[in-house]
Amino acid sequence: MAINWDMVAALGQVASALVSFGGLEFVGWQIRAARKTADLQSLQEFVRSTAECEAALLNAVDDEEAQTKAFIELINHLEMQAAAVNGRLYPKVTREIVREKLRDTIAMIEAASHTHDPLQEAISTPTTFEHLIRFMRRERGEIDRVRHCLAR
Repeated sequence: MAINWDMVAALGQVASALVSFGGLEFVGWQIRAARKTADLQSLQEFVRSTAECEAALLNAVDDEEAQTKAFIELINHLEMQAAAVNGRLYPKVTREIVREKLRDTIAMIEAASHTHDPLQEAISTPTTFEHLIRFMRRERGEIDRVRHCLAR
């Protein structure tokens, strides 16, 4: 009986294709897992850095200069987060949580009249806080809703 080498070669190619496909599936799974880990790390870093800014502001309650500095740091942090949200740098879940926190914090700042003067003094150029302003314009309705809830 003669060996049909064409058939053997075709079967080898099919087996090779199946192994390659399995390898691609595995690589895809690894990429998705790595992306989820990176998403979680982004979210954890956001929560940590926001908590640090808020704690510095709360701890500076007796020192007006330290309080102003902490407030400006918070606003700069919010600007950076607004830039990340505006630029769609965060994945979907993280972006939703950051957006919600930005809305809440902006509403609280708007509701607190003692924050208005330091905020105006921090604006040094027409582009200062441009990402935050763009975010606020887009989210105005939600920010007002949160501020209304705070006023109750």
